[in-house]
Amino acid sequence: MTGAGRVVEALVAAGVRRIFTLSGNQILSVYDATIGRDVALIHTRHEAAAVHMADAWGRLTEQPGVALVTAGPGHLNAISALYGARMAESPVLLLSGASPRGQRGQGAFQEIDQVAVARPVVKAAWSIEDPARAGDDVARALALTTAGRPGPVHLALPGDVLEATAPPSSGSAAPVAPPALTDRDALAVVALLAEAKRPLILTGPAMGRGPRWAAVQRLAGTLGAPALPIESRRGVNDPWLRGATRLLGEADLVLLLGKPLDFSLRFGRAFGRGCRIVALDIEATAGVDGVTLAVAADPAAAVERLAGVAAHRPWPPTSWRDDVDAARRATPPEWQALRRSASAPLHPLRVCAALAPYLEAGAVLVSDGGEFGQWIQAGLEPRERLINGLSGSIGSALPMAVAARLARPDRPVLAAMGDGTFGFHAFEVDTALRHGLPVVVVVGNDARWNAEHTLQTRQYGAARAVGCELLPSRYDRVVEALGGHGEFVRRPDELEPALARALAAGRPACVNVLIDSVPAPTFGDAGGHA
Repeated sequence: MTGAGRVVEALVAAGVRRIFTLSGNQILSVYDATIGRDVALIHTRHEAAAVHMADAWGRLTEQPGVALVTAGPGHLNAISALYGARMAESPVLLLSGASPRGQRGQGAFQEIDQVAVARPVVKAAWSIEDPARAGDDVARALALTTAGRPGPVHLALPGDVLEATAPPSSGSAAPVAPPALTDRDALAVVALLAEAKRPLILTGPAMGRGPRWAAVQRLAGTLGAPALPIESRRGVNDPWLRGATRLLGEADLVLLLGKPLDFSLRFGRAFGRGCRIVALDIEATAGVDGVTLAVAADPAAAVERLAGVAAHRPWPPTSWRDDVDAARRATPPEWQALRRSASAPLHPLRVCAALAPYLEAGAVLVSDGGEFGQWIQAGLEPRERLINGLSGSIGSALPMAVAARLARPDRPVLAAMGDGTFGFHAFEVDTALRHGLPVVVVVGNDARWNAEHTLQTRQYGAARAVGCELLPSRYDRVVEALGGHGEFVRRPDELEPALARALAAGRPACVNVLIDSVPAPTFGDAGGHA
């Protein structure tokens, strides 16, 4: 068997049944090795889209999403999306073809140090050097994506290693287990929580989804403490937090579970001056200004241990958790009128009102983009959603929606994005068509990069806003030209019928909605001493 065969064999053995990919010279041997195996190639139109799809798959299934791209430019195209996966703490394995090992340093075709390029945005990166150990390398990399804090891993695949024939190796070392929470640390954390009158739990992206989030909710229920995930680039001013933003400064203790004290928390300045901070993460943050107690432990396992310890002591009743939860769910009174507004162009909340029934029925929401994306996130309460996350990048929504339809084949997928975002990966509609994945794309079209326009207006004045204008393009016709279904919405009364037709079309669809160009909602500054 060749090295490429060993790679595919290891993927199949680990349960990987889909590879998100774009073909190229250096990975054709891997393509060939998939023939006759129980693994499908989801062939995209851009390498970044392949990684975005793997990212969405990883977040939704908690299993590694695998992207396969070619060398040089192909690998470089994938890197920005890999950064998004890293910030979202998504288990992704990027496999990149590479120039032959035997020509290393000689100016081989598309030769670059791909491992060095990837290393800043992944948990680990290395090159497969021995075809006999190719399967072991893949198995180890897959395990690393989910070990401890989930995140992406990169493997470079030199062409001559893939094509060489070799017997299997004797096996590879398992990833190093993350540190466990000690009894002493568990007791110390619970003791601090017991002293607090208004404790607050904040999680990173991985701890805010799936089984990890369910465990956090159990701990929060025992403590009577509110728990909030921090997964937006706007951090504590994420519009989805709504009124809870104003209450953060009232917390007297914050337990960070897998959440660094970073820009999204204003490096601690989002909280009051007397607030104590307990940071529990894979790597301890001892010595960080403002951290009262730093504990090095795997938060996914530690949260169960903390709940067990906390259950052995009484916790006095308090309204604090209910107060924060109510503030997070409450919306301004004027929003009701905006949801029903008959004005044109449409307010983003009018779009939210039309989408809400589908989400309440179980549709998956993928949201991306600047101001329109923030309105969507603030105005809707889906059962399951994907957002562009802490990286602050845009453009991922359409490819993520394609992968979401694969991960959730029995549920509709609605991808809401701004017109600027649609331009990044519009041709992934072609991917969705080829693979029979009927996603519905809702484009909020205000002919503007509105997030940047809003920032420029606030900082420099409206007269100095520059480089933000787009055309009110017919994105629906773009999708129709590719073979999908298109709808153009100019008035509120056209919206619900257009959505219904798009969802019933049975193929990828675009609902292009002319919207009012309004800034994203704000709910007051997060308290503290910023």
